[in-house]
Amino acid sequence: MEKEYLHKKWLNDELTLSELEAFNKLDDAPLSQDILQEAQRFRAPDHYLVDDFETFKIQKETKNDTPTKVIRLPWIQKLSSIAAIVVITLGLYYVFTSQSQTTITTQLAQKETVSLPDQSQVTLNAISSMSYSKDTWNEKRAVSLEGEAFFKVAKGAKFDVKTHDGVVSVLGTSFNVKQRDQFFEVSCYEGLVSVSYNNKLINLPAGNTFRLDHSIATQGTISGEGPQWINYRSVFSKVAIAEVFKELERQYDVQIDFSNIDSTILFSGGFEHTNLTDALTAITAPLRMTYTTQNNRKVVIHDATN
Repeated sequence: MEKEYLHKKWLNDELTLSELEAFNKLDDAPLSQDILQEAQRFRAPDHYLVDDFETFKIQKETKNDTPTKVIRLPWIQKLSSIAAIVVITLGLYYVFTSQSQTTITTQLAQKETVSLPDQSQVTLNAISSMSYSKDTWNEKRAVSLEGEAFFKVAKGAKFDVKTHDGVVSVLGTSFNVKQRDQFFEVSCYEGLVSVSYNNKLINLPAGNTFRLDHSIATQGTISGEGPQWINYRSVFSKVAIAEVFKELERQYDVQIDFSNIDSTILFSGGFEHTNLTDALTAITAPLRMTYTTQNNRKVVIHDATN
């Protein structure tokens, strides 16, 4: 009985000094100590030594909040590398191709004459833009045009002028191309040009013109060695008055309000690029119209018959 009593107190660490001496004299005391030492090898980790359930819960939640290390899979790394290569390649392509393009742009009331790599001459009218590639010029003579330009093409391989409404192709000649909004006109002054538009192809010999006005195609004849705007005079033949006033805006850097008149009226005639008053009179008088000016930059057109 005393043996069980001391043994129980020893397990609970409640032995007094005299009781400890008595316990050590017991036959199975060495075995009990061996068991205790062996049990120390199987103690729970420190983070599970908690006094109560609430403490255990707090420690477990804290442990779960620890960021988890993400391991990148090899195939993801390869995919990222490929994507990076594609982005770099496209970027380099854009830089090199954009740098190889030469662009000439004119402003309001400005004309510009430029020489192409083969010594072809191009004169740009106001508010026009032309671009071409110097690097590929020997393999392909081609320019892109927005606006109006007069070309004197040196003889050689085919020469293309690309516009939004059609493509003009020649071998060596002089011609004028105008592309504004829904108005497209090609006039041949020397040689022969071909015009491709809407899957159609027509040939224009010298002295002929082709026009595409709001999808309506017409042909006519012209005279002279070049367009009049080269010599600072705009000439029109049966052109809607709206296009005439727009050309006046380009040449004089003014704003014209023609909302009070019928903008589809056809006009044949011209105006000089040297005096705004004379130009307005040359347009409005034949059509029985008047005009008023505001702040020297805005012109309002009126119908004199009303």
